[in-house]
Amino acid sequence: MGPEPGLLAVGTIASIGLGAILVFAVDWQGEGADRPLAGLIMMAVGSLALVAVTHMYGHDSRSGKTP
Repeated sequence: MGPEPGLLAVGTIASIGLGAILVFAVDWQGEGADRPLAGLIMMAVGSLALVAVTHMYGHDSRSGKTP
């Protein structure tokens, strides 16, 4: 059995949120670290993961069946 869908969704949303904080809310710039790029990558990966989790655990509302 795999992880719970709700837990996966929370993790992906947290990744999107932390990425947004890195891009838009933090002024710190480290030596050799590209903070805005890291934040954008976190947001992109979190978005793709959220779509994947939604697709894997979503259900068809017309038939009531799970994929």
